[in-house]
Amino acid sequence: MATNPQSCEAEFRREFIYFIIVDRFLDGTADEEERSGTWDRGERQGLLDKTWMEWGKYWGGNLQGVIDRVDYLKQLGVTAVWLSPLFEQVDDMQFDRAPMHGYWTKDFKRINPRFLRQGDSNSLQSSSTLKDLVAALHQAGIKLILDVVCNHSSPDINGSKGVVFDDGVPLADYNNDHNGFYHHNPEITDWEDEYQLINYEMCGLATFNEQNIHFRNYIKGAIKNWLDIGVDALRVDTLKHMPVWFWQEFCTDIKRHKPEAFLFGEYGFSKPWESRSVRYANDSGMSILDFGLCDGIRFALSGREPGGFHLVEQVLGWDHVYRRANELVTFIDNHDMPRFLSIVSDARKLKLALVLLLTLRGVPCLFYGTEQGLHNDTHGGEDPYNRPMMESWDQQNDLYRLVARLAELRQTNAALTLGSHQQRYLSEEHYAYSRHYRDNHVLVAVNQAPDSATLTLQHCGLPDGTYRCLLTEQMLEVRSGCLDGLTLASQGAVVLEHRGHAVQGDLVAVFQLNGYATQPGQRLAITGSCPELGCWDTNQCYGMEYVNANTWIAEVPLDARAGSEIHYKFVVLQADGSQPVMENVLARFQALPNSGRLKLDCIWNDD
Repeated sequence: MATNPQSCEAEFRREFIYFIIVDRFLDGTADEEERSGTWDRGERQGLLDKTWMEWGKYWGGNLQGVIDRVDYLKQLGVTAVWLSPLFEQVDDMQFDRAPMHGYWTKDFKRINPRFLRQGDSNSLQSSSTLKDLVAALHQAGIKLILDVVCNHSSPDINGSKGVVFDDGVPLADYNNDHNGFYHHNPEITDWEDEYQLINYEMCGLATFNEQNIHFRNYIKGAIKNWLDIGVDALRVDTLKHMPVWFWQEFCTDIKRHKPEAFLFGEYGFSKPWESRSVRYANDSGMSILDFGLCDGIRFALSGREPGGFHLVEQVLGWDHVYRRANELVTFIDNHDMPRFLSIVSDARKLKLALVLLLTLRGVPCLFYGTEQGLHNDTHGGEDPYNRPMMESWDQQNDLYRLVARLAELRQTNAALTLGSHQQRYLSEEHYAYSRHYRDNHVLVAVNQAPDSATLTLQHCGLPDGTYRCLLTEQMLEVRSGCLDGLTLASQGAVVLEHRGHAVQGDLVAVFQLNGYATQPGQRLAITGSCPELGCWDTNQCYGMEYVNANTWIAEVPLDARAGSEIHYKFVVLQADGSQPVMENVLARFQALPNSGRLKLDCIWNDD
């Protein structure tokens, strides 16, 4: 009996993503190249600079380099690696730039040969380098995320624009577009105009015509080929430049092909108070990168906008507008903005940013080299200077050890992956918050002031007892829910945890419900056709945990029903014990696998 593909999506709330620009990570074949004297693997010579001085050219990083550092990533606590696009690129330069970034695709069904070992095929089915990468990552328990570009191919480069192949066979040419693969419109001038965003060109890039069914079939077919060789998830580029209906079709087909695939997209500069970006997050079929929280953290710690930590809490206060706020992919910098240390020169504040990134809600994503303090401040660290070559692999430095410790905490305490957020103290310079899920609790306090501070948290959210800070070894006592004498060093942080019991079972269903705004005292629960859900007795139903004003969640062990099916619906339990409010829908049906974790994302129905 087939399970609904949408409900089989992988559980990404528990992941920790590491984003790699492949060309700038590591040349894993340098010895081989030195012996043979062959350094440049492209069709055209002159696009490679092994001196690392010409920032627009290739610098030699490749897939073997990623393979060689899998253990480094595993020890850091990384559970998913997002690689910059691997598609075969136009092998040419526009002015002083080559497509080392991977966003000028020539063939979506082939690999960029510059990333492969010498003599290896760039066919997806035949590439030994790619197969070895997938095997090495999966053996280490690390998922592979492919960066996908559906909006455009290449700009005008020496008179050629938008020339695309289908596994080596000519398919489309912007300048001879007899198949109508492209829009032929001017560049975007008004970035608030939705029609221009979707139909006009971004930076002169040949923009695909999403109305063309042959294009849609080609791009979906190409991505399915990558999923077949072991890609686990997709990061989707330029989400806001294509209509929602396109992404709904794309996600439907991708998840029909590989139901467990997780997708998240780049809606550039998204904010939760901007309805269009929220619509894409809620209705496209995928999550999005959380630019709003990124800005909040960067502005709070850099002082470039007034408000300090109020800016972070302001963003989190909008979480209720999202259906899956706890699956937004969070970050503090990326390849399109200056690195954190280029805007805040104090490494102690980078540590605070990392504490926030790894303990606030969402799926954290670390830009390569941040754990080594990697940055280049030329021209303010703007692109391309935010993409230096990775040179250090020190696993004993403070940043690496901090990230590894917090990544371990995320894996062992469900409060950070599934839990609610509660502010405990807030000022421009001091911030304390707690995370809660069932009997799992984490308390975080940070101080960005130049002086130490001592706080009293009357209601800290931790059970009474003695706690040791995970970062400083400081011993603290909680009495009657109060944490008194919490000392924070100048630009320092404290992290305390209470680890509860994990929900265990051969089969655990994770129910998440959106769309019902509870009133004080109300609780949401699940009632259904099996004993674990109370056999329709609302006095025996399974209680859910509050996440935010729009989201409740529950892990339910369903071993007795594994391999069969359940019917269920959601119910609101009243504080005064009066009649529960039942969801106005025929009971939902779900076929169950034999084991594993099953994601069930639902929206309250009262039609």
